[in-house]
Amino acid sequence: MNTLPVWADRYLERLGLEQELPTRLFLEKFCRAHLNAVPFENISKLMYLRDYKINKFHIPPIDVYVENMFRYDFGGTCYTNNSHALKLLKTLGYEGYHVELGKSHIGIMIELDGERLYLDFGSASPFFKPVNFEKDTNNLTAYDIEEIRILPDSDNKGTYRFIRYRDGKVVKDDWDFNPDHKMTFEAFEPTITKSNQPGAFFLSHLRCHHYQISQNRTLSLVNNTFSIRYENGEVDERILQSEKEITEVLQDEYQLPKLPVVEAIRVLESLGVDLFEKQMK
Repeated sequence: MNTLPVWADRYLERLGLEQELPTRLFLEKFCRAHLNAVPFENISKLMYLRDYKINKFHIPPIDVYVENMFRYDFGGTCYTNNSHALKLLKTLGYEGYHVELGKSHIGIMIELDGERLYLDFGSASPFFKPVNFEKDTNNLTAYDIEEIRILPDSDNKGTYRFIRYRDGKVVKDDWDFNPDHKMTFEAFEPTITKSNQPGAFFLSHLRCHHYQISQNRTLSLVNNTFSIRYENGEVDERILQSEKEITEVLQDEYQLPKLPVVEAIRVLESLGVDLFEKQMK
């Protein structure tokens, strides 16, 4: 195995992994470790929007991304988490590229042993293992009350649909993609630029989603609504009344005490968002 750059060693350290050969087994370990260690959150997006002006994407290079995992407990949304995860996987010896889902999401495609596998660390979805969507048309990705299926689109040959279910009901069915359409990260420039405009989805609320596999639960914070979803489907939910309560939840429940959530709330306020008035699901 080749010697890894410092950022790759640090990235693996954050995931609790050591370098291995690029096999299917290690890819499964990688998926599980990434979702367990790196939160899906827009706190970092809000901070990068305010502070990170080096590039037009407001997305840090991978060495900064990795160091901020340690310094601030950052993860990211899809463009940050999935683009950097693919860079690490390619550095570890995997072959892969990006695909565009719908008009707003970036996914990961890994080519391994003659198969194409879908990975995702940026959709708040339980992709704990690669999805062999072409050979396994009955694929099901599930945890607590969330279920995902990637199914052929009967109306468009060669196209697949990412379908999300919650409590057995379809809640998302507008992400389609063609695995033959290989995309670079730079090709997403128009979409990323749009995501950084006032009023964009992740600039209009506060969100932090994190899987805690060892405790068999998923944590979700949307504005001031905090919920714990257990693997058996039970859900505990409560409304947080202050910034102090939000900070305490991130520290005590998420075990992410370094996330600068109060500063992120200030950024939202500068964008005209009061998270204690705006309720979302």
